[in-house]
Amino acid sequence: MRTQPSSGAASPGGLAPYAWVTLLLAFTTTALVFGIWFSFAVFFVAMVETFHWSRGAAALAFSVGSLLQAGLSPLVGVLTDRWGPRALISAGLLLSAAALAACSQVQALAHLIVFFGFGVGTGVLLAGPVTHSALLAAWFIHRRGALIGLAFAGMGLGVKALGPLAQYLIAHVGWRSSFLVLAALTAGYGLLVAFALRNTPYELGLRPYGAAPEAKLDPPSSLRSAAPPPATVAGALRERAFWALFLAQVLIPLGIFPVSVHQVAYLADLGFSKTFAAAILGHMGLMSSCGRILFGALSDRLGRFGGVTLSVLCSQLGIVLLLLMRDASATWPLYLYALFFGLGYGARGPIISALAADLFAGRHFGTIFGLISIGHGIGGALGPWFGGYVYDRFGSYRPAFAVALVVLCGVVGCLWVATRRLAYRAKPAHADS
Repeated sequence: MRTQPSSGAASPGGLAPYAWVTLLLAFTTTALVFGIWFSFAVFFVAMVETFHWSRGAAALAFSVGSLLQAGLSPLVGVLTDRWGPRALISAGLLLSAAALAACSQVQALAHLIVFFGFGVGTGVLLAGPVTHSALLAAWFIHRRGALIGLAFAGMGLGVKALGPLAQYLIAHVGWRSSFLVLAALTAGYGLLVAFALRNTPYELGLRPYGAAPEAKLDPPSSLRSAAPPPATVAGALRERAFWALFLAQVLIPLGIFPVSVHQVAYLADLGFSKTFAAAILGHMGLMSSCGRILFGALSDRLGRFGGVTLSVLCSQLGIVLLLLMRDASATWPLYLYALFFGLGYGARGPIISALAADLFAGRHFGTIFGLISIGHGIGGALGPWFGGYVYDRFGSYRPAFAVALVVLCGVVGCLWVATRRLAYRAKPAHADS
């Protein structure tokens, strides 16, 4: 028997208690899976020193995982629509735990590619933005940009916590045991999520946050937006906004990952200690949490295009500061780099998720967003490889960082197309206010 929702569940003035639980679980899950995923930058250095792999070859593990995420995102979207986010997120966490345990036994580059690239990469895909965007779109309508930004802010906190933690563990117990510690942590949390998470508020007799009080307590209402979405996946594929978001998803990691994946190695080359370089990575991750919240809220107020433009400018300023570094004689520019690059880092993800929900919310949203996310996987596969290739070719990361500056300009153009082309159908700056 369904229980009637409280007034807070139906009105924008408050959230039903379990909506906060859902938001907290989404925040913590993204913190864990992306903290583990991007701690690759720390394990990368330790394993290159152990096995004497080239940096371009070692970065293939990260690239393969990103490419896998590109290829399987639509399938994950379909499965999310069919089975719900809870099953996929739980499976992703447990798969990541098993793959991390396997990473502790790596003896060759092929092992790392299989265990981290395929194993952890698939786990991150299942517990990543596609499933969480569908989950959050079902639970929240009002202030969607800000609340998705808050949930995805966990990514930055995870990088802040797990990057330095991984470096500490590697220094004290070695990288093999460090993988086992992360595996145990992930497995325990995965069991908690399997028990506590709910796919929609309707499973508890609640309405989504921001739903009209008179709305029926049935699942189709959960994903309705203020404007009518395309009726089918085929309808979305005919929209210019869909392809603009797809291209933006390609360009974002092409402009970010050559910097983020290789920044620890870059700073070590300049003469900084690896512990300090990992700390800068952690500071950047912490600021990215602030950026996701800040720019998610700004996208509700200024529009999705305004939020993306400001976040891109922050990222570009951070890259310029990194390019100006010539040696290890000064550390203060790196703290400014962590501030600006961190604020912009990942801020586009919540905004694009919110914009996609503004445009395409409905019972096919998981599939549609999964198709859009193919772009992120493609860019995520090319970005780390490109940074390593440039270093192997020229002995410097600077050309790759310079290209990243230009690529990020294209992101702004894509979001301009996506927000202007269908302005008559989706007005995110007002719909979520």
